[in-house]
Amino acid sequence: MRCSRVSGLGAGVSGGNRSWCGNPRCILAAAAHLAALDMSQRSGHSGVGATPVDHALDQLPTALDHLVKVVEDGGLEGYDDSRLIGFLQTFERLRNRLSLVDHRAIRDSEARALAQTVGEPSMRRVLVHLLRLSPGEASRRLTAAGACGERVSMLGEVLAPSRSCLAAAQRDGQVSPEQVQIIEQALAKVDRIGFDPAQVEAGERILTDFATTFGTKDLRHLAERTVDAIDPDGTLPDNQLQQDLRHFSIRQCHNGTYTGEFRLTGSLGAKLSAILQPLVRPSVVTSTSADGAGHRDVDLRTLGQRNHDALEEVCDHILAAGDVVGTGGTPATVIVTVTLEDLLDRLGYGTTSDGTLIPVPQVLQLGREAEVIPTVMNRAGAVLTLGRTRRIASTAQTLALVARDHGCSFPRLRQTAGMVLYHPFVLTGVREWPTSRRCSKPSTISRAATATSGSPTRRAAWLPTP
Repeated sequence: MRCSRVSGLGAGVSGGNRSWCGNPRCILAAAAHLAALDMSQRSGHSGVGATPVDHALDQLPTALDHLVKVVEDGGLEGYDDSRLIGFLQTFERLRNRLSLVDHRAIRDSEARALAQTVGEPSMRRVLVHLLRLSPGEASRRLTAAGACGERVSMLGEVLAPSRSCLAAAQRDGQVSPEQVQIIEQALAKVDRIGFDPAQVEAGERILTDFATTFGTKDLRHLAERTVDAIDPDGTLPDNQLQQDLRHFSIRQCHNGTYTGEFRLTGSLGAKLSAILQPLVRPSVVTSTSADGAGHRDVDLRTLGQRNHDALEEVCDHILAAGDVVGTGGTPATVIVTVTLEDLLDRLGYGTTSDGTLIPVPQVLQLGREAEVIPTVMNRAGAVLTLGRTRRIASTAQTLALVARDHGCSFPRLRQTAGMVLYHPFVLTGVREWPTSRRCSKPSTISRAATATSGSPTRRAAWLPTP
């Protein structure tokens, strides 16, 4: 089904001028049309309509199928280690050379405006939709084609690739597509006006030689060093750029877990790595069975899980030390409220000061290293006793207020306990704690209402100011 936006513009195919938009239905129609066109062309391969490309493409699956069958039938079992290494290297060089076909196919597709024919805004979108590539992989192939593929001038003259040295190495299968991307991205920083083209070309030769010896991780480092030698005044990220890009965000999911993303500066990343690295190593526990035999229990956690556990262990040490910045009138503390019934039954959930639900078994694990504050409340939630005789507001009383109010006590304000401050008030003839909690909002709130604890429920209530 053709979209209403289909126009009569574009290159003529299969006897008519057709163009498709980016609508999924139009994409399917374009793919079906091109498939039908391909079948009509390939139906004449055995006759005079077949081209050398058709014959070569027909022979490639046959040769590949034969290789796959021989390998799967155990053809490599007769190889010793040196011959097996040679097979892997030879096959990898063949794999690297397949990019040469991509370069020329992309060049011809752009020359005939294939994107306009199938109704896509760019060749990148053509690769994403018709070949089902990721946007990143499509961009990588286009960049590699522009760097290592032959070019055509406005007069139709064929020109050498812009990265001739790198293109020659890829033609021999000496560099992988990933290595081509690393080198091209590095040289693009200095291949512009203001830099000596001879130095850029020399850098290309150096990095191409490195690519035949070093892996991708070392090549990235060498590429940075090489480009830094060409432009020592600004190729590497400066401190101001790192400061501008830094961020750390964390949010709570519906199931109680947390997710987020971050980009750390080099100094903070080095500090965090130095703290976590000793704790991330896989732990191996040696145990002895009943028969006296020793067993080694291997750590089955993934690297990501070990990083998570190491960060949690660091947080435990910091909270246990107590040497942290205070929030809401108390030192930074993980405050969990749980009922006595749930503790005895080992069921249900505890509630943190920001509303996060933690299963009771995890609360019990936290309680091994925590200070337990027994707080008695009535049915209305008022704190009746704290097991203390001290009259003034103490840290324990502040924690109890967190357990009672879970944040700001002002109606319809949802500030968490860490964002509020406790404020004292004096009462006469009423046996109630001399503290209440509210957030440090503008003074308009205090003018709109005042706090009192003389309510029948013995909880702090906000009354409008006359």
